[in-house]
Amino acid sequence: MNIEKPQIESPSSSALPLPLPLIHRTGGFSVITATFFIVGELAGGGLLSLPHAISLASWYGIPIIFFASICASIAGYYLAKSWMILEQHFPEYRHSLTRKPFATIGQYAYGKWMSIFVSILMNVTNTCATTVFILFASDLLSQLTKSFIGYDICQWIPITSVIFLIPILFGSPIDFWPIAYGATLSTTIGSILLIISLAIQVKRHGTSNEFQIQNFENFSSCFGIAFYAFGGAAAFPSFQNDMRDKNQFSKAVIFGFLGLLLLYVPVATFGYTAFGIYSEANILNNFQSDSLLNIFITIVRCCFLVHFCTVIPITINPVFLDLEELLRIPKAFTWKRLLFRTFMLILMTFLAATFPNFGQILELIGGSTVTIMSFILPPLFYMKLCNEYSDDKNPNDEYQCPLWLKIVFGILIIMGTASGIASTFGTLSRWQPLESACYIAGHYKNQTNFEKIQIWSLIDIVDDFQIVELYFQSNPDNMKPV
Repeated sequence: MNIEKPQIESPSSSALPLPLPLIHRTGGFSVITATFFIVGELAGGGLLSLPHAISLASWYGIPIIFFASICASIAGYYLAKSWMILEQHFPEYRHSLTRKPFATIGQYAYGKWMSIFVSILMNVTNTCATTVFILFASDLLSQLTKSFIGYDICQWIPITSVIFLIPILFGSPIDFWPIAYGATLSTTIGSILLIISLAIQVKRHGTSNEFQIQNFENFSSCFGIAFYAFGGAAAFPSFQNDMRDKNQFSKAVIFGFLGLLLLYVPVATFGYTAFGIYSEANILNNFQSDSLLNIFITIVRCCFLVHFCTVIPITINPVFLDLEELLRIPKAFTWKRLLFRTFMLILMTFLAATFPNFGQILELIGGSTVTIMSFILPPLFYMKLCNEYSDDKNPNDEYQCPLWLKIVFGILIIMGTASGIASTFGTLSRWQPLESACYIAGHYKNQTNFEKIQIWSLIDIVDDFQIVELYFQSNPDNMKPV
């Protein structure tokens, strides 16, 4: 297969035909800032949904979380090294920025078709993920204002979208680096308070007594949520491309995933312990009315609301940069950027109103596009680039792919593919499109599963009383005092 890539005249050549446009590089952020970007982008929706993921696979969900974190960290680490291979052989990338670094890596590895494929996957995934964040924010606003406004999630969706119009107009991640700190700090504070709230819930109301795997479809869907929670590798090249020293991004990947595990595992464990198989896609909707818990949960909801408000620009920005390059929209702020990004926001608002059950969206993209981009493509790219550009006989070449690493990559690709297929199948087997769409369904269909369980429990109690009443009517002697 003929792969389109530049022909190198000399290591210092400045006239190399580059596959994607470059932007002159100025400044950049540090390892700490990059770590905050990683944690800020990945934590949030995945964190609040992990107890629900555990409820689908019972306690087997905990090893699945560790499995997903190990796979994602390996893939992210070597995706960063793939970019450094390009910088080593194509000096233009050392001092300039490209709007589509992940697609650039794909093009140098497998050709133009891979660049297009990566761009499509990235745009679909990040658009769906941003839609999920809009839904989470709308759900949080609905719960926070329930006592004095009373709007449900469907009514809050368009209002939430309008709130996000200004933040999404920024240029690239380096233009809004303070947002990454806000996203990570709000998530960290919210997670700590959430763990405390779950501990109070267990102490006051006891643990759940129902811990079991309901069926294979539910079990396999756990992989989708876990992969989604760690599947942000597609955005990593954009973060790395904005760093002062891109060689240090591998450290940011390691620090970022360690931080995620410190947040994810306690929330998932305590959440499943407290609510068992009834854990909601948003664990905050599970808490019962309690004076002390209400204070903590209100603060937690505010923290995660801040998180979603700050992380949406980070997540959707690569999509904007990619499509704006395709549509030849100027890099500087103009009316064209305003018009295009407003249109995209309207599109995501429509998707949110069509699929307000964000749990199924998480499972679907986690088992399909996220798995491909974050667990399958990075090792394939690194192996291909090493084969094309690295010198295995040169011990000083740090970018090599020895046999043991190829075996690790093979295991990662096979297990990621199998898990992704199983998760996608499990989700689609339970998928009911348009059933809960805001513009079709009634109020009952938009209720949470926990609320439906409470309603059906009440119906069961009423039925029991009716049965008892019929029994005494048919046996009046049983009503006489003893």
